[in-house]
Amino acid sequence: MTRAALALLLPLLLVTPAAVAAPAKTPKVLVIGLDGTRYDKLLAADTPNVHALLNRGYGARSALYGSGMAQTSSGPGWSTILTGVWPDKHKVKDNSFSGNALTSYPSWLERANTANPALSTYAAVDWKPISDQILRGGQDRKYVLDGDAAGYPGSDEKITVDAEQHLRTNAADASFVYLGQVDIAGHNNGADSSQYTAAIRTVDAQIGRLVAAVESRSTYASEDWLIMVTTDHGHTGAGGHGGDTPEERMTFVISTGAARPAVAPKLVDVAASALKHLGVPATLDGYALGSAPVDAFDSVTLKPRQDETGVPASVLGWTHQGPAGWTVTTSSSMPQGVAEWQGWSFTTDDFWTRTQAGQQREANVRARGVFAVADPDEWDDKGSPSSSGKFDSTMTSPGYDVTGKTSVKLDYVSHYRQEGAQKAAVSVSFDGGPAQVVKTHTADGLAQQISLTVAVPSGARTAKVSWRLYDAGNNWYWAVDAPRLS
Repeated sequence: MTRAALALLLPLLLVTPAAVAAPAKTPKVLVIGLDGTRYDKLLAADTPNVHALLNRGYGARSALYGSGMAQTSSGPGWSTILTGVWPDKHKVKDNSFSGNALTSYPSWLERANTANPALSTYAAVDWKPISDQILRGGQDRKYVLDGDAAGYPGSDEKITVDAEQHLRTNAADASFVYLGQVDIAGHNNGADSSQYTAAIRTVDAQIGRLVAAVESRSTYASEDWLIMVTTDHGHTGAGGHGGDTPEERMTFVISTGAARPAVAPKLVDVAASALKHLGVPATLDGYALGSAPVDAFDSVTLKPRQDETGVPASVLGWTHQGPAGWTVTTSSSMPQGVAEWQGWSFTTDDFWTRTQAGQQREANVRARGVFAVADPDEWDDKGSPSSSGKFDSTMTSPGYDVTGKTSVKLDYVSHYRQEGAQKAAVSVSFDGGPAQVVKTHTADGLAQQISLTVAVPSGARTAKVSWRLYDAGNNWYWAVDAPRLS
């Protein structure tokens, strides 16, 4: 062969066949619900199976609504988990389920079954109201026991045996398994008891058996399993729930998979995550893990308490120093009150709700991570400053580029309570000009998503948005989160 011929042949010899894409794995979802299980107690107990899931995935504490939206009880909790929307939509406020709107907000299992009837859907529960009220349809197979009548330890074992068999041998595309005995141990003995810890160890072993059943499937290597563990509410140390304490509101989400959310998830994210994994589109209050928007507020550095001595010193949760470009100004006539609330402050649910329970701060469920708060009610708790002046504070965004726009959309989450002469206004200033009020809040509006269309003057280049709470004495509050101008 001549040198010229070899030169022509050599590139052909070096060409390798195109890489063959590996076949896509079949998505499968298993959600395990542990009734009344506190996250701190779950982690502190001897729970090797839960810790194994955490080691291969993710877990975080979350918080429920409170009495401003619903009781911290099982009816609202499981309705929220299974539907992916908050109680102001599904309307389950307590265990009576009276006036609910669950037909308008079906469970994620029913949504999956409706979108793709070929999916194998399954539920196993021993608190019957879940079956009777929330999972009325949408499961190809449903295994239901009455733990209230038969006892939860024995019923949980039967649930586990049935679920093991189903997960090992059925197509099992979408499954929900409920275990109830931890809640009963909490009611009977309290969350600080050895009996509560023993119940947690028992359900941990049952979780291990469910995971083992999944991993023993003959088709496991070709499947993509999302396994999630969650709870509907917490318990007090002495036992009981339904109120607004941090212990009663304590929930959690544990999930396998690659998602590592920057901000702790909410219970509504369980349904959203399950449906996204199955490829089923849905518009819910929740976000699939890792997809919830993160805003600038989440970047601030938080401090421990100063005047709020009822908040544990270990809870970092406030600052007046906003993220880059954001400013907080207070009127020169505004008297000094509680340091944490001397004007707009950036805070968290864990800090803010501890300042005073039962005043609907707990219902701020559509805020995530760090949010902004103007709270004249708490501001007035040191020296009664409202007797000599008014609360008047403004939070202003950095400049947004609006060049060439005729209008922009302003979005933010608002949690507002109105009282007396208190005023709340949102305004926009273009190119440093006078502020133009685009929205006033004049009545209670809890956990609302606000969307406004704002006209842009011809030739304007920048816009700044301000939130002002003023003319307020010992009145209520305003929380704002996730501001966005698009």
